[in-house]
Amino acid sequence: MSTLQVKKVPDELKARLLRQARARGLTLSEFVLKALERELEWSEWQERLSKRSPVDLGLPAARLLEEAQEGKWTASS
Repeated sequence: MSTLQVKKVPDELKARLLRQARARGLTLSEFVLKALERELEWSEWQERLSKRSPVDLGLPAARLLEEAQEGKWTASS
């Protein structure tokens, strides 16, 4: 396993990271590693999504969401 050092971290950012880590019962290293992993997964997902062709839903997505909220159809419809 490698070691990664981050320099010039602003004091306020470090304090925020520490607060969040403690709130979750994690060490600062554990919290930062999880945050980096989440960010990388999100970035990779966006990259994959941007390469997909658009899908024609037949109606605007906003209308489909409204219909779902109104209970006009279920996930199996």
